[in-house]
Amino acid sequence: MSDALATAVTNTNPNSCVTVQTARLCKPWHVSQQGIDFVADWEAFRAHLYDNDGAGGGGNTTIGFGHLVHMGPISGAASEAPFHAGVTIAQARQLLLQDLRDPEHIVNKKIHVPLFQYEYDALVDFVYNLRHHNDALLNLVNSGHYDRVPAKFMEYTWASGAQPSGLVKRRRSEGNLFRDGNYDSSH
Repeated sequence: MSDALATAVTNTNPNSCVTVQTARLCKPWHVSQQGIDFVADWEAFRAHLYDNDGAGGGGNTTIGFGHLVHMGPISGAASEAPFHAGVTIAQARQLLLQDLRDPEHIVNKKIHVPLFQYEYDALVDFVYNLRHHNDALLNLVNSGHYDRVPAKFMEYTWASGAQPSGLVKRRRSEGNLFRDGNYDSSH
């Protein structure tokens, strides 16, 4: 049986006590290995610097599993120097683990309701991919309307005025993960 989420005294009988239980987890949360793999699968490994964001135009300088080197296209900036020879998969995974700390912190800070591990992992992937302008989805989670969250993911499918099919698939996959615990990251 799950640990008690809370206890409360009812107003109908002052001598009664109700214990509320849930299988959802309470804080602090940490992304699971399945969650890390889910993010890595969506980001796809790139051994060398790239700046194509997938929406048809130039993006930000990136390497590995979506590690942001700097904003804007490849320019020869000093921040690119450590990556000129590229990275191995192991190095890229280490960068990913470091990069997931901020999204984990954001979700832990902004979410105030219990979550299943897979719900948390879906939110971490979402925040990793969309660092800003994610408050509406996180606020919906906090409202306790867990059933509405998968559809809300689909409101975040636009990039640079276009609706890239890869982004639509990723949001659908995040919604499925949040709803069903299905870690399917197939493109």
